[in-house]
Amino acid sequence: MWYRIKAFVRFYLGAKTKFNVHSPFLYDLLTNVLDTSKEYYAYGPLENMRHQLQKDDRLLRITDLGAGSMTLSGKEREVKSIASTSLSGSTKCRILFNLADHYGCRSVLELGTSLGVSSAYLASSSKNAIIKTLEGDPAIADIARQVHSQLSLSNIEVVTGAFDLTLENVLVSMTKPDLVFLDGHHQREPLLRYYEKILGFCHENTIVVVDDIYWSADMEEAWKQLISRPEVTLSVDLFEVGILFFRKSLSKENYRIFPFKYKPWKIGLFG
Repeated sequence: MWYRIKAFVRFYLGAKTKFNVHSPFLYDLLTNVLDTSKEYYAYGPLENMRHQLQKDDRLLRITDLGAGSMTLSGKEREVKSIASTSLSGSTKCRILFNLADHYGCRSVLELGTSLGVSSAYLASSSKNAIIKTLEGDPAIADIARQVHSQLSLSNIEVVTGAFDLTLENVLVSMTKPDLVFLDGHHQREPLLRYYEKILGFCHENTIVVVDDIYWSADMEEAWKQLISRPEVTLSVDLFEVGILFFRKSLSKENYRIFPFKYKPWKIGLFG
């Protein structure tokens, strides 16, 4: 936790706002994708489902194959505990929805389904989108499938099992991904390994979203390695997530972006 606090201070001091960017592509991203104040028809049912999960006292026997939880431990966990601590927040989910909607992402890959809320947001961006989401724990995957069914989302496939055993088969079976959300293993070595495997199936317009890039020093180092990769042109650091673009038309830049309302003096006059 102390590491994340110190990392946030560093991030905040170096972050820019939309008034400090000059790239038309980036300005469009900030204005039309990262502005999560806009309301869409899908948000209400999705957030109602989140609230239901936060009240769900069913007990699950957990087999955690990732880096674990910062706040939960033990072999058994209540659904409501997982929902309150491990689900992607509403702002992060809106960013995923906006990315898929704005850039017309129809083939989507997610590593780390959890209870299925983030994949539900991605699937709700378009009925024509096909979401393949991987979850290591069978009990959690079953809850995610129930969530998707209750939301009448038939365009999501939940694949259960360790990523090292399932990822390649999923990549071979799907259309080249337009959007990838890496949220399943918060450690540098496996994250970079999964990224390398996925990269071979990507195209120039694929967007890769990496969750919790300041989870630990190890994850921050992984993020630094990713943004230095030759195929990555534009990278956007939002603290909670990082976004990678491969488009050759973009200049190689890494931007730390923070909402203008929290840095009101950043209007372009002082850098």
